[in-house]
Amino acid sequence: MFKAAVCALLATQFSSVAQEVEIEAAPDVEITPRPQFLYSNISPKLRVNGKGFGRDPSNVHLEFIPSLIRKGKPIYNLSCTDSVLILGLKKGESWPISSTTGSGSTLYLQSVVVDEHGPKNQLTTATPVATVIEPPSVVRGEDKLVYMTNPSRFLINGTNFRDGTMSLVFDPPLIRDVDYALAVRSSTCMQLALKTGRKWRSDGEPGPLKLRRIDSGAGALRIDPKYGGVVVAEVQADLGGHGVVVEPNPSLVMYQTDPSLVVKGSGFGHVKQVEGFGPPRLRWGNGLLGRGVNYSASEYDDVRIELVLKPGSMWRRNGANLPAPLTLLAVDAGSGFVAVGATEARKGVRVATVFEAPVVRPNPLVSLFRTHSAQLWITGQGFTRSGMVSGIDGEMKLEFEPALKAGTDYILTVFNRTHALVRLREGRAWAAQPGPLYVTACDTGPGAYVNFKPAAVAHIVPDANAHPSGVEVTRTNHQVLYQTPAIRHLEIHGSSLSMDAKLVFSPPLERNVDYKVLRATTDVMVLGLNAGKMWRKTAGQLLLMSIDTGKGPVDMAHGTGIVVADVAANPTVATSTARVTATTTRRLSIYGTGFSIDGTELTLEPTSRSAYEYEAVYENEVVLRLKDGKSWGTVPSGQTSIELVVTKIDTAAGEYIFQDALGKPQPVVVAVIVPDTAATSASGEQLRCDDTCMWANDGVCDDGSRGRGKDEDASKRGGAWWEDDDLGGWYSDERKDTYDTKYDYGYYDDQYGYYGDDAAMPACIMGTDCTDCGGPLSAVEFADSAKQGDWDDDEWFDDDSEEWWDDDYDFGDGWEGFEDDAKEGDNPIGIIKSVHPTKKVNIRHRPKGSNNGGSANGSFFAAYPKTATVIALIVIAILLVVCSSVFKSGDRTPGENPCFGKRKQAQA
Repeated sequence: MFKAAVCALLATQFSSVAQEVEIEAAPDVEITPRPQFLYSNISPKLRVNGKGFGRDPSNVHLEFIPSLIRKGKPIYNLSCTDSVLILGLKKGESWPISSTTGSGSTLYLQSVVVDEHGPKNQLTTATPVATVIEPPSVVRGEDKLVYMTNPSRFLINGTNFRDGTMSLVFDPPLIRDVDYALAVRSSTCMQLALKTGRKWRSDGEPGPLKLRRIDSGAGALRIDPKYGGVVVAEVQADLGGHGVVVEPNPSLVMYQTDPSLVVKGSGFGHVKQVEGFGPPRLRWGNGLLGRGVNYSASEYDDVRIELVLKPGSMWRRNGANLPAPLTLLAVDAGSGFVAVGATEARKGVRVATVFEAPVVRPNPLVSLFRTHSAQLWITGQGFTRSGMVSGIDGEMKLEFEPALKAGTDYILTVFNRTHALVRLREGRAWAAQPGPLYVTACDTGPGAYVNFKPAAVAHIVPDANAHPSGVEVTRTNHQVLYQTPAIRHLEIHGSSLSMDAKLVFSPPLERNVDYKVLRATTDVMVLGLNAGKMWRKTAGQLLLMSIDTGKGPVDMAHGTGIVVADVAANPTVATSTARVTATTTRRLSIYGTGFSIDGTELTLEPTSRSAYEYEAVYENEVVLRLKDGKSWGTVPSGQTSIELVVTKIDTAAGEYIFQDALGKPQPVVVAVIVPDTAATSASGEQLRCDDTCMWANDGVCDDGSRGRGKDEDASKRGGAWWEDDDLGGWYSDERKDTYDTKYDYGYYDDQYGYYGDDAAMPACIMGTDCTDCGGPLSAVEFADSAKQGDWDDDEWFDDDSEEWWDDDYDFGDGWEGFEDDAKEGDNPIGIIKSVHPTKKVNIRHRPKGSNNGGSANGSFFAAYPKTATVIALIVIAILLVVCSSVFKSGDRTPGENPCFGKRKQAQA
């Protein structure tokens, strides 16, 4: 990188110097920059597009940085048309490369002189025309044993792999993002992760898996074409224990301390055929350990396993991230761990949803007037509200003593996992008699928690005695007002009221300054807020502290005040010009402030209210989901987009219309609607968006389109953009020091020898988890950044018919050419040879019957017979020489071959 930067700097300096000596650019010569990649010693041609070159290469003189001159002569032959310069690399030469990081070196065209335009440099500045990279190599993998569906991933080793540009062709064919997902772990390692329901050999027959083509960015390369490619793994038939299936059970809800759990499926009984194995071993997404560490299997058969939790353990420990799925990743039924879900994305199978064990903290010192007190805050942990988990109600329910009925006596609002607000309804009482108020039971979703500890949360005290004047005010805490005037006024209900009554509020409000009395009777007073004033500067309760009707002030609730209104913050909606497609963007988030989690209603234009539903409401976000067959709006013919606006909002305090300073309606733009055709792939095809992925509609985006390692959450995950459904981290639920190495339960152990790894993959192909991910536009930026255009536009110009770059590969006398070139369609530009592995694979991962790391069916000898024969002969010769030398030293005149003779004597 340093050398490349120096080259670029020198190119700029040379350009500046050229300008200082009055080198003027000729407008008739132009260079078109293009993102072209070249393999340093393989790519035969460099094409430079532009204009003004003429058709006589002898009249064109070029200078490059780094230089393309060797021993005073160019390393290329030049051909040209008026718009294309074609540099054919001479045999034995290579394009210069200085980078040692694998990122490649930029090749700059620093000077162009076309004689017909004059003798001076006709470029104003050095122009990048190519990036030179080293060609990849691939390590042979005959010693890697994989079964047809297990393990779910393995590595291909080699050199010069490049993230984001790799393209592979296998035999039998495997299709990327259909059969497998690919991740480049480093320049020397690629990971293949098998997609759910697919096989490592698409024909279903055991045998070698060969890599036939590889493209790291500069074109497809043949690998060992004489042998049909390089073997990267030996695929054998699945064993009996590989037929394990686990049934998803996302509707099963449980508390983190529930004593037992039943996992259903099939194939568990295979362990009974393995002597001394015991019950099936399970691997969980949160590091939960079995075999008596956290739980034990009390009963099991072929279709079910009953797990019993060890006292003091939990199914999931991280309460701050609950409710969350309990995910089973793999099962070992006696033949090794088998992935039971999209383990390449650590998706696994959701066998239950775990809720935090609820706790209510006692607070007996809080005093509540029997009817005058309006609300009670309850604190604790494990509180839930509807919508926290997709597909599960999760609405919290409490039981009180004395009894209070939800919806009739009170309304419960859960704000987060630690705070809930109980609002007493108008006309109701906390209790019939003074005394303690207990919470005796709690249900946050899975049912009443059996280990719940009752807690005293308040003490009920008598209301204030009636005043002799007969003046009384009724609590009206369900009257909701915005901070500033809207369509509602403040109403105070009671008895013996009057137009001239003096009112004292908290926070303070002054009559005829902040408000005015619009009308009054003995039963009600109606107050209107003056222009430019607020009922409260912040959201909260408005208390009436006292009232004086001419017979002296009457204190409310012993001077503590009575709630006469609940003041809601003025809602705001943030402006956004984010694009949404008319029908394929399924989710839309609208951000702002002052939204009510108890109910917020937006009015949109031009979207019809029947076109969408509310998926979730938070204090600062409303999530809308488009219904099937509906549209956010239709873009008129001739227009590229239309605005989606919010005209008004209702957060339980009535309609709030967005206006400017003069009171004119001023809708807020929250999105820009574009046609569905606006979401296109790098090739220009319209991105299709559907929910065909098996993980679709589970509330989690699983196609890797969220984050991409750029957002804050992704950076906390180390940039792992595919881990969108982290739910708090799979590694934090269990302490690492509790791992029992006897049972080898570390998820990322040396399961596959030195080929093991821990990378994750998207569970869904992009565009197949549409509803969860919001729509195809999330992929457009990524697709655009990867788009390089189609530069293969000059095939008609045959500037090199010999194709000498293939000539240095010895195919033998009987070779008749590449039979697959016509059907591949990838136009390979050269050949590379496979590389011998430098490490030995763990013996337990070699093919059966092999003790030297070779393949089970002799694929090495089959693929490389000449090399294998030579190696065998050399080894035998060495043994004979050594053996003969040893025995001749003891007996100079043996009567028979000493090596074989002594062996026979030993056997005798």
